[in-house]
Amino acid sequence: MSRLKAALLATVFIGSPALAQESAVRSAADAFGERVGIEQLGLYGEGQVRGFDLQGTGAYRIDDAYFARASPLNDPVLAGVGVRVGVNAARLAYPSPSGVVNYRLREPAATNSLTVGGGLRDYWTQTLEANGSWSTDDARFGVAGGFVWRPSVSWGPGTEGKAFDVGGVARWRITETQVLKAFVSLYDRKYDGDYTMKAAQPAVPPSPQPFFNYSPEWATVDAANLNFGAIYKGDLAGTSLDLSAFRSIYDADRQDFTVVSLDDQGNAFATLFLSPGKTNVSDSGEAKASRVFRQGDLSHLVSASGRWRKSKVDLATTVPVPIGAFDIDDAPPPSDEPVWAGKRGLDTVEQVTGSLGYGLVWKDRLQFRLGAHRTRYEKTVDTLSGVTTSGIDETTLWNASAIWSFNDRTSLFGSWVTGLEETGIAPNTATNRNEVLAPVEAEQFEVGVRHAVTSQLTFISALFDVSKPTTGFRPDGSFGLVGEVAHRGLEASLAGQLSARTSVVLGAVVFEPKVTGALVEAGMVGDEAIGISDKVANFNVEHQLGDGWSLDAQLSWYSARWADTKNIYKTPDVTLLNVGARRRFDLGGHAALFRVLASNVTGTDGYWASPSTQLWPIAPRTVRALISVTFG
Repeated sequence: MSRLKAALLATVFIGSPALAQESAVRSAADAFGERVGIEQLGLYGEGQVRGFDLQGTGAYRIDDAYFARASPLNDPVLAGVGVRVGVNAARLAYPSPSGVVNYRLREPAATNSLTVGGGLRDYWTQTLEANGSWSTDDARFGVAGGFVWRPSVSWGPGTEGKAFDVGGVARWRITETQVLKAFVSLYDRKYDGDYTMKAAQPAVPPSPQPFFNYSPEWATVDAANLNFGAIYKGDLAGTSLDLSAFRSIYDADRQDFTVVSLDDQGNAFATLFLSPGKTNVSDSGEAKASRVFRQGDLSHLVSASGRWRKSKVDLATTVPVPIGAFDIDDAPPPSDEPVWAGKRGLDTVEQVTGSLGYGLVWKDRLQFRLGAHRTRYEKTVDTLSGVTTSGIDETTLWNASAIWSFNDRTSLFGSWVTGLEETGIAPNTATNRNEVLAPVEAEQFEVGVRHAVTSQLTFISALFDVSKPTTGFRPDGSFGLVGEVAHRGLEASLAGQLSARTSVVLGAVVFEPKVTGALVEAGMVGDEAIGISDKVANFNVEHQLGDGWSLDAQLSWYSARWADTKNIYKTPDVTLLNVGARRRFDLGGHAALFRVLASNVTGTDGYWASPSTQLWPIAPRTVRALISVTFG
């Protein structure tokens, strides 16, 4: 990837004026999830919404265009990332039952500029960053982008290495009603291996050493994320036309992963899982035409669209390599570096979806949307045993939503969405190993209210019910559908400005994650989902002081999580506090920004339980400090 990295750096030496120091608090429209640069807030993130993993849901968008990702987009091309649920998802032409994550591409700024900066990111990571924007005098053509170079990077688990981000966005205003946008981004990194913990008995083990890597000395991760694509938006004789095409790549030359089995006394045994290099590629495209017809106080929107995706995921034998026994306060014993030997396979998915949509708007009171989507899903697996298996599923999906506005301040909303989600293949330990599993249909109901407390402060709340079939081992040892999981709950958000100087984002969610089916009835698993917090609260505030200073704080609380499938023990609840400050000032006639942020100020330690039963150490206390200067 080195030649591609150099070429990208040469072409996007300038970009957007916003380094990763801008405020997520002031960018957030609600408390359901917002990321700006390396600052993240809200109840949900890019990987999990309302307790569900999003990777198999088709829930990703780029500037509202359908995106099937193999890897996420990186900071240099992004203005931000937002999670859309509730009223902010009700108007989507192609919603997802678990919510939608929208990547917002950067736009060339109104004035040409170049911002350079550097300093320390988390855990004393050295960084040099540059972003900027340039447009022609008539603003018809412009570019935005930049790079982030970390020659020495450290992460919370104690892993160390180097990383490089680069990317750019180009925009061409073909006519007053036609815009073409294209982007490319690369995130390249190499470091000394990944690791996680796993309980050896039904009890939470002792906390690991902070900043300590439990991988063997020879362990390595060498991987890159590459994304590129184009989006066209135009109005042709009153008909809106939207076209998009994306390619997303995850390319790993090596990805050593260590699992440390740990008991409640701190006795550990490490096993490294050795895999060869892999490349996952996902292509996706969308074409949509829509037109609005007006009759007095009524506006009718009709639309037709087609979406296509094809993904290829490399499969390979994973070889367990015993590293040995040790104490959690010590390093794993020395070991010899093995050479991988095994078999390879390929997982290919192709999906085509045709949609028809209708929308109705009556005055400023009623908004209604209905969509029908016919989809064909085909999965082919070239298994590690040399056998090729395949499956085809065709189904019709639906969505309906309505927003009723009582007045300019208060609205009620409701929605119903169905969606098709992947379930993968049966694992090697099953009697039906490598069998292609049919996708499942998920369903979501919700009803809620949005109220403008003031012109700058908005309250949103919703009751939701998201359900889908779930997979697991059956009593005969086969793997497949065994029941259903449902998350029913209440979420609330208050976001905006309390005053001209103070912005807040407050959020809370509580839900019941219930599992039903044969495994529960047989007593093999518990009736509550594992690895998720069913109660989350998040408080964010930023206050502007005088002389360019502002202070901010984030307090987050996550309830205890079941750590095992039988619901025997939990990881404790977690409270995290972050505090920071910004200073905007003039430096030699140029605008400058200083940002300092302390994360996990109270030094909370322990583990996050995950749906895979693995235990992830909580990131320890850290401070970042960055300064940037804008020219132009």
